[in-house]
Amino acid sequence: MTLIYAFQDSSGQWHGDPDAPLLNPADHPTRGWLTYQPVPGTPEADSPFVGQTLTVLYGVTDLEPGPLAYQLDSGGSFLASWYVHTLLATPVGAARLPHARHAPEVPTPCVETAFTENSRHYTLTATYAENGQLATTITISTDQGEIQAELCGTLAPDDLQPLAQLLNSASHTRTSTEATTPYARANTPWTRQERQRLTTRFRQQRDFGILAAEFKRRRNEIYDELLRLEMISAPRQRPTTYPAAPKPAPSPVLQERRRIHRNSHARWTDEEQRQLARRCAEGVLAPELSQEFGRSEQAIESRLLQIGASGPAADEARLNAL
Repeated sequence: MTLIYAFQDSSGQWHGDPDAPLLNPADHPTRGWLTYQPVPGTPEADSPFVGQTLTVLYGVTDLEPGPLAYQLDSGGSFLASWYVHTLLATPVGAARLPHARHAPEVPTPCVETAFTENSRHYTLTATYAENGQLATTITISTDQGEIQAELCGTLAPDDLQPLAQLLNSASHTRTSTEATTPYARANTPWTRQERQRLTTRFRQQRDFGILAAEFKRRRNEIYDELLRLEMISAPRQRPTTYPAAPKPAPSPVLQERRRIHRNSHARWTDEEQRQLARRCAEGVLAPELSQEFGRSEQAIESRLLQIGASGPAADEARLNAL
């Protein structure tokens, strides 16, 4: 999914994962601008980046998405990765995550297999470590790229097959007790005690993944309940306004003509046309009308014919047009 995965602060320093690989190798990082203005009174309001206009990078990555969407000044609203969200939300003086200017090199996996079932993606990746063991990661994610579960560890290459048999056996002997169900409280009403505990824990722990595990609920349920408790605020949709395009400067030829006739080639207004017809009916001739309206005599006569004016100047214009 499309995420904000890195940003540059006003001092020019990059934060997040600026070298994160995009899922489509043909894609290029997209830049945008974000004026960081969190809701006053929230912990995010003490972030060192408040008020700064940040340059952000966003694209389709497999990074874990955070809980909040950010409205860009340059247009569009996108979720940030958990890493970027944590960096933006950390108050001044708190321990910050290590700065990642360059992403570490990722070894080429020697084993990689994946399949999809019931809109969930199962991926196993194994890479040889220096000691000859396989560094193995099993990941379960949704269509939106949200990681639902992850299992990491090392094992000998010959243990891959026994591990597959072990997992297959476990799938047939699992129980449905609350102790083994990660979301045992999912889609159930919140109790008063749970709300009080969530309020207390959220002040101590900002990681939605940890809170979801503690309360045995999904991340979106934690987020929705914090909204109802007014512990967090949904991102506001700010209208995007664009400055009007500047009017092009008159050409040198037109500038020269306007030194003689100040309104040369300017558009006639309705009021100017009514005034021209009235002055013509009063008997004012074309040379005087030319001085009064700042246009050439030819322009005056042409306009008199177009508006069907009556008077000496209009009569003369009709004779000149024959």
